Amino acid sequence: MAIDPEKDLIETRAGRDTSFFDLVSIDSVTPQDMELIFALARKFRSYGTHKFSFNKGCSLVNAFFESSTRTMASFDLSAKQLSMDTSNVGSNSSTTKGESYLDTAETLDSYNLKILVVRAREAGVPEFLARHVQTSVINAGDGWHEHPTQALLDALTMLDHFKGADLKGRTVTIVGDILHSRVFGSLSRILKKLGATIRVAGPETFFPAHVENFGLTLHHKVDEALEGAHVVYALRVQEERGAGGFIPTAREYSKMYGISKRRLDLAAKDAILMHPGPVRRDIDVHSALVSVDERAHILQQVENGMAIRKTLLWLLGNRTDSSIKEFKRK
Repeated sequence: MAIDPEKDLIETRAGRDTSFFDLVSIDSVTPQDMELIFALARKFRSYGTHKFSFNKGCSLVNAFFESSTRTMASFDLSAKQLSMDTSNVGSNSSTTKGESYLDTAETLDSYNLKILVVRAREAGVPEFLARHVQTSVINAGDGWHEHPTQALLDALTMLDHFKGADLKGRTVTIVGDILHSRVFGSLSRILKKLGATIRVAGPETFFPAHVENFGLTLHHKVDEALEGAHVVYALRVQEERGAGGFIPTAREYSKMYGISKRRLDLAAKDAILMHPGPVRRDIDVHSALVSVDERAHILQQVENGMAIRKTLLWLLGNRTDSSIKEFKRK
């Protein structure tokens, strides 16, 4: 007998909801939330591009005030596969005329949206807007602060590879531009929740002040940081946020910190290579590793991004409880 995808997802959810109504930080995600999100994401992933009717009649707006490919496209496609109506605003919005983020968000909220997905160059914008609108707000990246959906898809990628419920006993080495990375902001938080050991490696100019307070170890010699690591997570040098001025040249950075086959071979035998994208080939990661090395899980991250975002849109856009909605209205 063929499995009914919608029935299967409903049974997996079994009336459960997340403890949060807005997703602006990984700090708000509990272990129970993660268990539910990952279980549903695996189901959605297994059904590919199947179109669900779960959120029919609901609307979503992607308010991206900063450029994006993977995140915007995956939110838009995920919403459409849940039968949502979608609209994208950002560089073409009235903020270019001087309108504030708040006025823009309140205008969009007046259209009775279910979900507003926000990306901004400035830290704290999604959290601020979440306090002033009735719709659910999802942070799609804010300044140097956080990118919570990226952290969730990264965690799912790691857990599936190592086939575990957590990452205890696993070492994750994050290499690159820690200072300017919102990916690091959320990734370090979720790795701590999952019990991983965290190492960071890069030029000293790429380390935020007091970053060791995150419960990780600092390494200026990348080979040392990679030794025995189970996950090698490369970050891009974010020149659009001024990072180019923190290193002599991109070529010099690649020589000192770029992930080559020789460097990746220093990691554990079952290690995987990850990158949030966009990859700057032969600067962050040598091109051959991205294209042909089976240890590269970059496209798996992209696939898991669709599954995670589809899950969140269903959970936040079609809740089975009302308590958090009522709390937000007060």
